[in-house]
Amino acid sequence: MKRIEARKGPFTLFGVFMREDSPGLWDLVVAAPWLEAGKLKALGEFVKEMSETFGEAEVLSFSHVVTLNHDDPSLLAILSEVGTLRKPLEKEGHDLFGLPVEHALILRAGMPRAA
Repeated sequence: MKRIEARKGPFTLFGVFMREDSPGLWDLVVAAPWLEAGKLKALGEFVKEMSETFGEAEVLSFSHVVTLNHDDPSLLAILSEVGTLRKPLEKEGHDLFGLPVEHALILRAGMPRAA
């Protein structure tokens, strides 16, 4: 995460989420301004960087890699509840953030500062 942020800029959200209907696999959920412009290319570069850092098998172990836009209601619900994080936050429960999520580990959250 830090390596990618150093090259591309900050993440608005970076975390792993276990959906209630998941067969035990985590979703990697990310949001960043640089992921929104040219989304498919930016997502491809992100996954490539993750593969180079952790190995392709590790990246493929996620159920989904989900990108959220800055105005996505799911992103706004998460940010309104957790605020700005610089240290990891783990939550367990039912319908976390009003979403069908039972477990979340959020490594980064917060709106990026305007340039």
